[in-house]
Amino acid sequence: MENTKINSIGMGSIYVDDFKKAYEFYNGLLGLEGQPGENSCFFQLSKEQAIYVEGKYNPVAKDPKSVRSAVTFRVGSAVSMFSKLKNSGVELIQTEPMKMAENIFWFQCFDPAGNIVEFLGGE
Repeated sequence: MENTKINSIGMGSIYVDDFKKAYEFYNGLLGLEGQPGENSCFFQLSKEQAIYVEGKYNPVAKDPKSVRSAVTFRVGSAVSMFSKLKNSGVELIQTEPMKMAENIFWFQCFDPAGNIVEFLGGE
């Protein structure tokens, strides 16, 4: 195998304007665990995967069709996560989770900074 071949994603970074609001979303609502610093937090998802959130960036427009990258979280039930976020007042992009394959559903929402966050999981 070639030494430069990408074989996994080790960490996703999410840049936000208001770190406190982002921490409440990623930790409080989504349940990611990490020790916050003054303006950032490293959320360890597994031995090899993590999410890093850092504040003090300029916000982006909440436009689902603009050019950007997104992070996709796997969950046991995309349908349950959709309901949880909807009931919490999170701005969802789809009106319901989309069925992608047998018992695989997907949807997107905006985090407090306008970043797109995706979820993929079962019914």
